[in-house]
Amino acid sequence: MRLNKLLRRSSHIASGTEDGNSQGWRFVLHRIGFAKFLTAVILILGGMWLFLGILEDVISGDPLVAVDQMLHDRLQVLRVPLFDHVMVAVSELGDAAVTIPVSLAVLAALLFRREWRSAGYWIVVIAAAEASVKLLKLAVQRSRPVSIYEGIERFSFPSSHATLSIVVYGFLAYLVCRGLRRAVQFRIAMTIGLVIALISFSRLYLGVHWFSDIIAGLSLGMAWITFLSVAHHLRDRDRQGSSVLWISALATFLAAAAIHIALSHAVDFGRYAM
Repeated sequence: MRLNKLLRRSSHIASGTEDGNSQGWRFVLHRIGFAKFLTAVILILGGMWLFLGILEDVISGDPLVAVDQMLHDRLQVLRVPLFDHVMVAVSELGDAAVTIPVSLAVLAALLFRREWRSAGYWIVVIAAAEASVKLLKLAVQRSRPVSIYEGIERFSFPSSHATLSIVVYGFLAYLVCRGLRRAVQFRIAMTIGLVIALISFSRLYLGVHWFSDIIAGLSLGMAWITFLSVAHHLRDRDRQGSSVLWISALATFLAAAAIHIALSHAVDFGRYAM
């Protein structure tokens, strides 16, 4: 009798667990959609696979290191002073003097709208990315192509500019795009994607990073913001975009970028000179 009761209870628990898992997956797919969920899985797993593969190649000195050197040498030959000015200004868009004010403006806008959960995600996504980059730089200790930095920034892997740019501007794009039409979402994504790509390329062009540093930073950042975007979206009660959010972020970005470039461009141009 006791054995029969135990078996029935175990069967009930097992079936309840299966039902719970089934309902959980149905909720996820209903909330996100199969195509978007599959894309998110590919971005997360693919991003981590690419990052770990590059990390292994950098540590072991695989042929990727030779490719890094070849690309670095080719780009430095193609540099011209006029384009140097442009790339220095683009690189400055990814400096802390710009990303920190933008981050604080976004946080203030989220708190103003009482989006406590979104504000928490915003803090986590940036703080974790910053900490990860610093820890990886210390762990790998890969030298830059040129020695123009001191302290932890003298290490190049992964690129702080690439990682933090995709994390800050990428997750901002996700928050801004909520509830907007697909056409508007596409335009926002393309614009921010172009900014991230230009910042990343500028670091390669200016000769302060290896190609693998950039790709590793982008893949790590993409995997991270995709994971948190999915987690946030599953319980997001306010699925509508906010004009306060994007206006404050854009205004702060333009103001911080203009001030930083005006104050730092001459010094930075001299630093990155060939």
